[in-house]
Amino acid sequence: MMDDECSTDFSPRCVQRAYLYLERNVDVTGPPFTSSDLALMSFDPDEVTRLVGLQPTTTWRSDDPDPVSGTSRLRRFSSWKYEQPEAHNYITEEVVVSLLDAVEPYTEGIDTACRTLGMRAGIMVVITMHGDRNTDDGGPHVSTAAITYTAQTLRRLVRLGLSLEHDQYVLLPD
Repeated sequence: MMDDECSTDFSPRCVQRAYLYLERNVDVTGPPFTSSDLALMSFDPDEVTRLVGLQPTTTWRSDDPDPVSGTSRLRRFSSWKYEQPEAHNYITEEVVVSLLDAVEPYTEGIDTACRTLGMRAGIMVVITMHGDRNTDDGGPHVSTAAITYTAQTLRRLVRLGLSLEHDQYVLLPD
């Protein structure tokens, strides 16, 4: 069997995670963000949780400490996310459908939060693919994710009023 062919006896070298996010429905020009932009992107995540009815996996308010930075830096804007566990899988639609199954019961709450608080909602899929270097010429070899969606999945996204974004990373050894 060639390396690019699917096999069930190995762990995919593609890790995907998806999360639902709600953010202020504002168009800003940054980054870099102006102080006016940052004020527009601030909101109370607890109010979003109350309206949506779904317990988020991650929230923060603007001016909360940013533990990721390792400094005393403060968060510049607010965030509300509901994330599914990572999946070792090349099929992106399976990751998105799993998230839709989890959040679809909260459709009315998502819509209420968006209308009431001036928010927009979307799904972000983060895809990390691990590659190798060809032993002959040192060139990269990466099996990539299959980013395709059926009409049924696209209709579900539309019914929920969700945008869909993908963030992709390829990691290669030195």
